[in-house]
Amino acid sequence: MPMATAIDYHQVSHAYLSRLFNLIYQGGDLTLGLPTTKCPSSSVQSIINPRKAAAFPIKRGQHLKITNTHGKQVVDFWAFNPNNSHDYLSMAHSRTILVSISPRVGNSLYSTLRKPMLTLVEDTTPGVHDMIWTACDRERYRMLGATEYHDNCDDNMHRALKENFPADEYPNLQISDDWIPDPLNLFMNVAVDHRSGLDIRPPTSEKGQYVVLRAETDLVIVMSSCPQDMAPVNAGMPADCEYEVFNDAALTEPTLEVSTTIPRTLTKRPKRVKIALSFDFDAVSHWLGTGCHPDNNMADYSSGIFAGQVGAIRLLNMLKRKNIADKVTWFVPGHTIETFPASVKKVVESGAEIGLHGYSHEGIYQMTPEQERDVLVKCIDVATNLCNGQKPRGYRAPMYTIRETTIELLREFGFLYNSSLMHHDSQPYWTPADPPIEKIDFSKPASSWLKPTPIAEPTVGPLESGKHPLVEIPCGWYNEDMMPLQYLPHLANSMGYVSTGVVEQMWKDKFMWLWENAPRVEGEDDSERANDSADFVFPILMHPDTSGMAHIIGMSERIISWLQGWGETVQFYRHEDIAREWLKEQKFHKPTVPT
Repeated sequence: MPMATAIDYHQVSHAYLSRLFNLIYQGGDLTLGLPTTKCPSSSVQSIINPRKAAAFPIKRGQHLKITNTHGKQVVDFWAFNPNNSHDYLSMAHSRTILVSISPRVGNSLYSTLRKPMLTLVEDTTPGVHDMIWTACDRERYRMLGATEYHDNCDDNMHRALKENFPADEYPNLQISDDWIPDPLNLFMNVAVDHRSGLDIRPPTSEKGQYVVLRAETDLVIVMSSCPQDMAPVNAGMPADCEYEVFNDAALTEPTLEVSTTIPRTLTKRPKRVKIALSFDFDAVSHWLGTGCHPDNNMADYSSGIFAGQVGAIRLLNMLKRKNIADKVTWFVPGHTIETFPASVKKVVESGAEIGLHGYSHEGIYQMTPEQERDVLVKCIDVATNLCNGQKPRGYRAPMYTIRETTIELLREFGFLYNSSLMHHDSQPYWTPADPPIEKIDFSKPASSWLKPTPIAEPTVGPLESGKHPLVEIPCGWYNEDMMPLQYLPHLANSMGYVSTGVVEQMWKDKFMWLWENAPRVEGEDDSERANDSADFVFPILMHPDTSGMAHIIGMSERIISWLQGWGETVQFYRHEDIAREWLKEQKFHKPTVPT
């Protein structure tokens, strides 16, 4: 009998816990006599940035509200008896009593003495939290590939306790530096599969959702905004959260004793983000065109064969697992189509879009205009036959080498879009029709080049000039994998030994900046934010040659999971669909400066 590939343990256990809840031993009153001198006044506001921690007291009967400001931030949570460091919130004891690996509303959480310390009284999230995973520490990040110090919840917890509860004042609340209790991981999503395997996935919580815990005794609370950015714990990007302590009788009013905020740094979400994920299926063609070199040999060509027979299939299978195989674009050279027909056919059958990418990955500087036309005609024919009569609608120049004759040919043959230029990094725009930029001839007087370069106004599009409307989809060197992650022996700009974490973090940094700075501020002068828009396109370019390799494909899947973790606001689109939607908008709205 076939088995499901994964079990949602959180859902399976809920009904069981409901039947058991009334049978669970709740324990008696446990008043610990918490000193009150540490409670800050109402004028004190503690600020904790992402990757940092807070430690503070809470009294019996008070409520602690923890809000996931961004929506995907995990909070490592500890609670201690201030008079007995051996009596602390225990995940092992809580799991045993609750018979669950995630708390539900109404559940109490227990100490090492099996006494209730806190009760979960409200939860506006889907209810996915974790009581299994231990806190991240220095060794964890070393195992993940970090070569330098990385903020971690272990150090955060010890540092927060020492700074807020020094040993001379709280001798009974001292934790050994080489030990830490397992935390309650609020908002963390750890799935359990049918083989009892664990899989970290992005949190299911959304922006603004929260939990409320009631203190069943006086406690010291420590919380860490988890710094994990090398696994999908926080959907890959540590952010902020917010918490407040309320009196039992007035859950809407913060107490004068504690009102602590981890500040919101993430602004309101843009309306829509389109992920333009594409794959340049170069394979052997790269070594014939832009990668042509007199020293190329069998080993070089072999890496191209790997892309055609192994790398592409690995990536395709990964895309299917992520349910986006039909929401991406593959730019395939004609040589790849005819040399690796079986692999390319599988790409077509996945529902992906097929765009052109030269025949033998020819650089524009290698061809005459006549040769360029012949190559384009050949590639259109090959791709049309591959796609059962459907002509390709998009084009990407090999190595982004493109000239004015290329644009003219794309217009002549009715292409919908081009993705080879870098006028903007996150918005579609009209492919320019500027004249060639004149190079400086230093053999002539300086006056011959002391003049501006004519650049067409972006407000004047082809719809006004009568030209074929050719849309430009953003791309660029910093959106791709090959240059930093693949060693090309005869290409000066390749590296190949860069950590995947560097590239992954660069892409995340770019996305976060666009996310934070894209939304327009109502009433703000447009001239101050001329490059911002409520929506944006986020291009990522991968190669089967590169991202198909075993040490890189994991990063490729992580970045996709991270983007999917942002929810419905972020969606994957084929380039053709992005271009069509944008073109439709231009036809119904007065063209404006591309933002």
